[in-house]
Amino acid sequence: MIEYIREYKKYSSSYYVSEGIRTTAGVMLPILTASYFGHLDVGMALGLGALCVSIADNTGPIHHRVNGMMAALILIFISTLITGFCMPYPWLLAVLIVLMGFAYSIIGVYGVRAAAVGVAGLLVMILSIDERYTSWEVVRNALLVAAGGFFYFTISLLLYRLRPYKLIEQALGDSLLSMSDYLSTRAGFYDAQVDYDKNYKEVLEQQVLVHNKQSLVREMLFKTRDIVRESTHKSRILMMIFLDSVDLFERIMTSQQDYRLLHQLMDNSGLLPAFQTQIRLLSDELEKIGLALQEGRVSEAREDLEDLLKKLETEFVEVRNATMDDSNIEGFVSLRHILNSIKDIQSRILTIHRYTSFDKKIGAAFSRTVDYTKFVSPSDFNIKLLTNNLSIHSTIFRHSIRVAISLLAGYFLSRILPFGHGYWILLTILVILKPAYSLTKQRNIERLTGTFFGALIGVGVLWLIRDDRLLVTVMIIGMVIAYSMVRVKYLVSVVAMTAYILIAFHFLKPGDFSEVLRDRLIDTFAGSMIAFIATFAIPPKWEHEQIQELLEEAIEANARYFESISKLFIGVSLGNEAYKLSRKEAFVKLANLSDAFQRMLNEPKRQQKKVQLVHQMVVNNHMLASHIATLSSYRKMAERYASEKFQPIISASLQHLQTAAELVKQEPAPNLLLSAEENFVIREELKQLLELRLKELAEGDMDTETRQRFSELKTIADQFEYINKISIELEKLAQRLRERTT
Repeated sequence: MIEYIREYKKYSSSYYVSEGIRTTAGVMLPILTASYFGHLDVGMALGLGALCVSIADNTGPIHHRVNGMMAALILIFISTLITGFCMPYPWLLAVLIVLMGFAYSIIGVYGVRAAAVGVAGLLVMILSIDERYTSWEVVRNALLVAAGGFFYFTISLLLYRLRPYKLIEQALGDSLLSMSDYLSTRAGFYDAQVDYDKNYKEVLEQQVLVHNKQSLVREMLFKTRDIVRESTHKSRILMMIFLDSVDLFERIMTSQQDYRLLHQLMDNSGLLPAFQTQIRLLSDELEKIGLALQEGRVSEAREDLEDLLKKLETEFVEVRNATMDDSNIEGFVSLRHILNSIKDIQSRILTIHRYTSFDKKIGAAFSRTVDYTKFVSPSDFNIKLLTNNLSIHSTIFRHSIRVAISLLAGYFLSRILPFGHGYWILLTILVILKPAYSLTKQRNIERLTGTFFGALIGVGVLWLIRDDRLLVTVMIIGMVIAYSMVRVKYLVSVVAMTAYILIAFHFLKPGDFSEVLRDRLIDTFAGSMIAFIATFAIPPKWEHEQIQELLEEAIEANARYFESISKLFIGVSLGNEAYKLSRKEAFVKLANLSDAFQRMLNEPKRQQKKVQLVHQMVVNNHMLASHIATLSSYRKMAERYASEKFQPIISASLQHLQTAAELVKQEPAPNLLLSAEENFVIREELKQLLELRLKELAEGDMDTETRQRFSELKTIADQFEYINKISIELEKLAQRLRERTT
């Protein structure tokens, strides 16, 4: 029950619900107002315009939202006008459907918001396709649709001006909530009966979510001029929370260990469950911060958090002193590293807790030392990008052709079927078809399932409720759920949408309910089948065709990330901006790779080529990034232990990664793999320190200078060893991948 309450709080305070309420208000206010004055047809046109413009109002920087809504406003006016004049001529309308289907889909090459503008243009065309007007009525209808769109635009802009930081707070809170889930998933590795493969899969999925949500916040913060100029203390603190959260995410990744070995060495100690408990407590703290930001209140840390950490450290020391010997010393060194990571993570979380007070003194301490514009991609609408994608090899080009032909097929089918409602077949095709096969497949299943259950709920509501005012209330609630869930749980969105549309038709066409229900189910099935057939008739670019390029990019980005941080360990200075750029690039490429691999797993089995090899390479890339992140957390120790002795293993690891990247992209590469036994001269020093340390333990000396040097140097050396081993493994896997390809 508590878990359900927590999930409800996350959802109800999120920006998804804000978007749902904003869209519902923008659509329903003109409809209810016009209906009150006896002009429901006017209200429906206004509501349609508001709905279409709301599609382009995705969360993001305000000037991007404004540009998107203005583009959608112009586009829906033109589309409504042209569609209205073409309606008397079926052949001309068919040509228009093809042209608009292709043109409005291909503009998706410019990004998600541009794609949303295209969907708005297609939607207004589809929903106008069964209406017949005189010339004057066509112009009047287009003006009403545009007026409705402008009404929504005004509401959206007004809400932003009233609460300019609310959306950013909600997006930032959502990002921290995803980090909480990620940390909780990492805690699963400490279970005695952990399923390593399953947990690694969940970790990879969570990393993609965290990256996507951090990218959204990064865009909103770094592309909002008022925030970048640090105009208010609130904007500065929001920037501080985000920057600290990115560093915190990297720090969480530093807990990467050889968990199988850790369990072998430490299961008998009884310490792992205690460590897991503390990690889950920190996950709960992150969740509290995320919820507080979404709800706009101050978050407070658990009062006994520090005491529990001290208790864990005391327990660790006691068990170490009582049981450590030469058989488990490596396990205790690893646990000491994990404990230090937990302490650092907890300290960072407590700092973010304090930020949520938005105290002016905190904001005054922030100074911008980095050019944040370098961390976001420019939004260039150059014609070259479009022309380069006018090729059968382009994913978006194939998708655009698929949309155009599917919509045309849906239009012809709607004219053949004895009942009307052709727009519903086209609408089903539009919402199902996506550039990637896996997304289309998922949408198809969810659309059919959601329509069926939504119809059952709609019928049940109309059978149980007779009061019209109560029905309107239920319909509005359904709209809020539908529009707020569309990007979170599409199945739930379809259920709610089907139910509220059935209730709406109850008001529009009283007494014709069973016919509407039948038509909806048939139309949905017909549209789904067309979309399904089109996906195979004009196949997308399968993920196996492009995943090698993503593998190469991920390996090269990891190599640059490793090269930047390893400079510190050979005494070379490293600029903060250069380091953060290399880190951001590595995380972006890893997320892109993981996302593509997940899509690949949802494709037909015959298209999942070399899937086991690709999976191993994806996992190894993530492990590599985690160990590099761990190495970066030892930057302070680098000042004490910087030495040219690290250079051989750094050079060897970079060479392995370079060779792996060349093998993946099918370029000429050495036939013989480099030896796994690298000349790592630090090993000899560690061996001598270990012998000295064992002598001290035999004499009862627990805390000595040797212990500290051995522990710290071994911790650093272990990460270089891990990175080296993973780079060798990536090289071997790349060689096998190349052999399978050629």
